[in-house]
Amino acid sequence: MAGTSKRGGRRARLSLPQVSGRALLLAVCLGIVAFGLGLVAFDKLVLPGNGRADTGRLYDYVYASGKSENVDFLTANMSDDGYLCFGSSEWYISKGRVSMCPQAVFGETGAGVDMTYVGEGYDQSLWQAIAAGAYGSSGKVKNRKVMIVVSPQWFFKRAGDENKFYTKFSYSLYRAFMQSDAISSDTKAYVRQRCADLGVDVGKLAAASHDTPLDAINDAAYATVDSWRLRSELANIEGLAPLKSDARKAAEESGTRGAEPDWDALLAQAETEGEAACTNNDYGVYDEFWEKNHTFDPELFENFDDAEDEYADLSCFLEVCREVGFEPLVCILPVHGPWYDVSDVASGNRQEYYDRIRAICDEAGASYADFSGFEYEKYFLCDTVHPGWKGWVRIEHAFYDFVNEKRGQDDRVTWGSDAE
Repeated sequence: MAGTSKRGGRRARLSLPQVSGRALLLAVCLGIVAFGLGLVAFDKLVLPGNGRADTGRLYDYVYASGKSENVDFLTANMSDDGYLCFGSSEWYISKGRVSMCPQAVFGETGAGVDMTYVGEGYDQSLWQAIAAGAYGSSGKVKNRKVMIVVSPQWFFKRAGDENKFYTKFSYSLYRAFMQSDAISSDTKAYVRQRCADLGVDVGKLAAASHDTPLDAINDAAYATVDSWRLRSELANIEGLAPLKSDARKAAEESGTRGAEPDWDALLAQAETEGEAACTNNDYGVYDEFWEKNHTFDPELFENFDDAEDEYADLSCFLEVCREVGFEPLVCILPVHGPWYDVSDVASGNRQEYYDRIRAICDEAGASYADFSGFEYEKYFLCDTVHPGWKGWVRIEHAFYDFVNEKRGQDDRVTWGSDAE
């Protein structure tokens, strides 16, 4: 039988070595120390830091996962002329699609204004409010003028795609928001309740607010893990950052800024490029998009009457800007007029939406550049949603004027609130 032997007719049980309690405790402690040293080594030796990266590249115009959530990296690497621009999927429009995108018009010329992208697809007003609070409270943002590009799709039935918010939730941004001394308790309470309503883990919400001593411990763990996640994505972000052009480097080396872009010339170029890119449809939509998506109509029978939460979130964004000392410009994008006509989204309902956005800005005393009058300008959008050839030129022109206190140069853009 296993565990016994016979000697002189008697069974003898084999004995195992005895481990003292003190030795066991020592082994556990050594294991914990080794694990901790491993984590420290991982943090210090494996993951890149959030500091200054290759200065020969432009990071303001990178559209990549993890960039917008990483306040330390973005603020360390945004240009001296960078202004935070909050938005969503419009930031993915690159030179390959629209050659007069912000990277080309501002980034490559050294014109003295850079649009530092914050946000990705499906980020809506609540996400932007949290991000604005985190950045505005960081003490690392020099230029206090900012812009938010408001997409009409955020205000579709049931507040657009807000049901995706929990998948876009950033613990790092939310934590910085909730732990900011600049943000009022009422604003924090509103944001926390909205996050809970949209499915964010209530344990994380409690941790960020340090509801209990245990929550404070959990906060440190959540923050460390999220920081590691963000730092693990830096190599991709740095690899996507475009190299500075010769014109940009020359402007920086001389300490001067380039000339103001020639807006009329850019509009003429936009007309030519848009026409060449849109040959298989009459909507001013680039050919590849039309071929793939012309039978897909998410706008069909939509309206802007059932999005009270999203309207409130936009108001919250403007309140956060006020509390942290940002001066916002609200960019009111137009819908694609011809496409919304065939999608049976009534013109009157669209105008009510624009009126609602303007009223929110007026109530907050926030500047806005209203592009609703361009619903039917061909090539303002490059598809049925995102700014295109003419749209980017007009938005860039308005933002340049906002930064340089030269509002009103483009007489087809309606300025509002304190910008009047």
